[in-house]
Amino acid sequence: MVLGGGVHVPAEHPDPLPFKAWLRSEALAAGFARVGFSGCDPFQAEEDQLRTWFQEGRGTLLPYLDPATLLDPRALWPQARTALVGFFPYGRPEAVPGSAPGSLKLSRYLWGPDYHMLLKPRLARLLEAAQAWWPGLEGRVCVDTAPLLERQLAVRAGLGWQGKHTLLIAGKGGSWGFLGVLLLSLELPPDKPFGTQQCGTCTACLEACPSGALTPFRLDPSRCLTTYTIETEAEPPPEVAAALAESRWAAGCDACQEVCPWNRAPLWGDPALWGGSSPLHTRSAEDLPRGAAQWRKLTRRTALRRVRDRHWRATLARILDS
Repeated sequence: MVLGGGVHVPAEHPDPLPFKAWLRSEALAAGFARVGFSGCDPFQAEEDQLRTWFQEGRGTLLPYLDPATLLDPRALWPQARTALVGFFPYGRPEAVPGSAPGSLKLSRYLWGPDYHMLLKPRLARLLEAAQAWWPGLEGRVCVDTAPLLERQLAVRAGLGWQGKHTLLIAGKGGSWGFLGVLLLSLELPPDKPFGTQQCGTCTACLEACPSGALTPFRLDPSRCLTTYTIETEAEPPPEVAAALAESRWAAGCDACQEVCPWNRAPLWGDPALWGGSSPLHTRSAEDLPRGAAQWRKLTRRTALRRVRDRHWRATLARILDS
């Protein structure tokens, strides 16, 4: 049997190393700029810190998170033996939030189509091709919606390190990228973990956070602007509401990434893939949509569709009516 690109599929299971090399090559061809492999053992080194984070109430506004599941990929999917982790760039140098006169700021990951709709099919096609190569192989695609420590898996897979802002920094590739994970039932040789973080004494991201949500390598969601503009309709504390109004971040927040030295010359996303801006990025704040029908139209097939129009209006009010 021959797959796309003239790849011959043997009748019996091939050697794991060539199979792994083929998986990496196919993932890169699918648009992932960095690809690595890690095992799916429990995250023992992270257990104390994560449990303390939950005990301090940091996860209260994110009720879908559960430490037991997060700490063990096999609690999510018992068959998991290997994780293929890919870094998919999305930022573009010309897509700068707030650059249009009078506009509000929407995170760079919201400029373009919904990344779930792009990454999930690519990983699903990769899995289908891999199953044709390796009969009996099972897999599960995870893109941001499963309770999985994707960044820690990426560190294990050698893609980079978690910065002081808690996001993955893919070395000189920067942090403007999505992570996609393909869990596989086959044990493949893991890549070498990245090693130590490379933030050094830099504290630029901590100082840039508009609401003081960051301490080194820790995020407090109860103070994060993204929590209140994307994740929950709960009323933000007065100091966070004031930071929203002052910073004018209406959906998400990129402040910590904008000042990161590793993002001075990062890997940029494909402009043909991510497309141009919508009126949400270019209209003045006063002309932004406030009706449900227009909101649904402008957010169709974007990652902003998860935000209800009433949530959007509440955020606008906090920014414009303060």
